[in-house]
Amino acid sequence: MWASAIKQKPLYAPEESSSDIPFNFNGYGAAGNVRGPLVYAHYGSEKDFAFLANAGVNISGTIVLARYGQSFRANIAQRAEEQGALGLLLFSDPADYAPAGPDFVYPHSYFMPPSAAPLGTTKLVDGDPLTPFYPATESAFRIPEEEAPIPKIPVQPISYSDAFDLLSELSGAAAPETWQGDLNITYHLGPAFREAEWSVNLEVNNYNTMTTTYNVIGVLQGREEPDRYVMLGNHLDSWLFGAVDPSSGTAAMLELSRVFLQLYNETGWRPRRSLVFCGWGAEEYGLVGSVEWTEQFAKQLSNRAVAYLNVDMAIEGNYTLRTKSAPVLTEAVYQSARRIPNPNPEEVAAGRTTVYDTWAHRRPDPVQPDFPLMQLIGSGSDYKGLQHNIGVPCMDTRYTHDDKTLGEPMYHTLYETFALVDEIYDRGFKYHSAVTALWGDLAVKLAESKILPFSLHIYADYISKAQKNIEETYGQIISSQNISLEFFADAAVNFNKAVTSFDKVLNGLDQNNPLAVRRVNDQLMLVERSFIDPQGLPGRSDYNHVITAPSKNNAYGGTAFAGLVDTLTAINEASKNDKKPLWRIFAQHLAAVTHFLNTAAKVLSDDLW
Repeated sequence: MWASAIKQKPLYAPEESSSDIPFNFNGYGAAGNVRGPLVYAHYGSEKDFAFLANAGVNISGTIVLARYGQSFRANIAQRAEEQGALGLLLFSDPADYAPAGPDFVYPHSYFMPPSAAPLGTTKLVDGDPLTPFYPATESAFRIPEEEAPIPKIPVQPISYSDAFDLLSELSGAAAPETWQGDLNITYHLGPAFREAEWSVNLEVNNYNTMTTTYNVIGVLQGREEPDRYVMLGNHLDSWLFGAVDPSSGTAAMLELSRVFLQLYNETGWRPRRSLVFCGWGAEEYGLVGSVEWTEQFAKQLSNRAVAYLNVDMAIEGNYTLRTKSAPVLTEAVYQSARRIPNPNPEEVAAGRTTVYDTWAHRRPDPVQPDFPLMQLIGSGSDYKGLQHNIGVPCMDTRYTHDDKTLGEPMYHTLYETFALVDEIYDRGFKYHSAVTALWGDLAVKLAESKILPFSLHIYADYISKAQKNIEETYGQIISSQNISLEFFADAAVNFNKAVTSFDKVLNGLDQNNPLAVRRVNDQLMLVERSFIDPQGLPGRSDYNHVITAPSKNNAYGGTAFAGLVDTLTAINEASKNDKKPLWRIFAQHLAAVTHFLNTAAKVLSDDLW
């Protein structure tokens, strides 16, 4: 009888042999002992499961084997459970995480070795699952665990070495060419094995327990507007050693807070607005610390928070900067990146002397190639509650790898050690320093600028393009249902006009009048809040931002007008009888989005008529 490894094998760093290393597991995966045939489901996306159904492969009663890389693992678990799977196995294919071949993996490089098995949460709803929408304080009402939105099937990570053993014995139809990986075998769909009597026995012994987690909050009070908060944050927990995630970011925040404290002690300097340093607890278990804190202080934060700047990890590579942001922060990030010296001497020798230069050169925006790519902020880190629930503009930045892999290869594995960072990723910690400097420069810009440096024109342009994209892509099918996009288009135009008019107000503003300055800054802060729908997105009451929310099919990535796009996707995939109620949902949400766009325009024009 073959058995998979229950722990990852020590390879290099002394701490990898620690007796404290836990067994491989996925947080919130259900305990259970199940047996069944195996089905290979590629990345476990909606399209992948649809392909299997069309190919006649029945998921019900099977154990699904899926790859990390294109969907959040909780989304994969949800899909497998909905299809009737008994359990789920997750692995990282070397095609995605070790593309240079078996001789160029850790400890010889940062690529994933065969024994690695990334851990991670499988809970789809963020925060404490027992206190939805309310803070998990001592007095909170808690729902029974069996009602919590966590998987009801066992979920287990395995290494690609173990995945090879399973896939090499799987039969059934050969998987499509695009589903093949780099395990030097032909991948089959299953569910049968080469030996008819073989099956997979998946035993998971997870147990859930309620415990206390802590956030650490430090404040440098502002000298003029202490009730306006520029927030910086990083989480404090990790699955294993976490030298990259989160400790590279933790080191950056500790250094930044030390510098600001030293500056205050030596000169008495305080920023115009308060700087708030946030060390979050239990991020890895589904953003628990930050979401619960946001729920607890939602009223204060909604009225007072200027922006939140997140560094989940300072580095996951040394190729170029990778930044996700609310559109209003785009230009401020660009300006700060232009001020930070390039940590890469080869890039400096090529004439690219700043972080911005390499970012624009190595990762240009595909639509505007003269600018670096700024990704829309999604979920997956501690900005979720602030950005998507109460409308505080957020940013997350780090140095990243090139595009040869789908993610940081050592992410959540045993091998994410200090040696990996010090000997492979960042000798001399130059890239850590660059991210720290960028983080600090942006924080000071937001805290010190008399007028908040929000790029409303970029936001208006983003909304206009996204609106036109929906019209061009889906306009014909929408109009066939007698649903008009006219008001939606008009609302996008109205917001654009309001931004232009507001610019004229700013240009003529008496900046020596503190009440006038406060008034326009309040308007700038209210723009992001204007896109918050208290009812939430269709079928997703835990996401309220109608512009920047991630798609329900992948919680990691941001999608413009996700509520509209996801509903249209559901309509396309629905049976004829199920389409009608979905069209009603679409029309209702379209009206809501139109309303919130007009609300944002009215916030800038500052009138009630």
